[in-house]
Amino acid sequence: MKLSDVMSGATGLASYAEVALLVFVVVFLGVIIDLVKGGRRFEGARFLPLEDESERPSKPTGGGAQP
Repeated sequence: MKLSDVMSGATGLASYAEVALLVFVVVFLGVIIDLVKGGRRFEGARFLPLEDESERPSKPTGGGAQP
């Protein structure tokens, strides 16, 4: 039994599958268009540090005894 047989056997369920497919295609195309057109809007963010230096816990650099 194919999925199309199941969907067509129940009344009204075929339209839900078609609507879901249309919503998926519209969202997918929207994401692709957004990536192509606005891909450079985060260009400056790649130069930002991942972690602020002041938030790092101070660790001993090792080697000698601590006073």
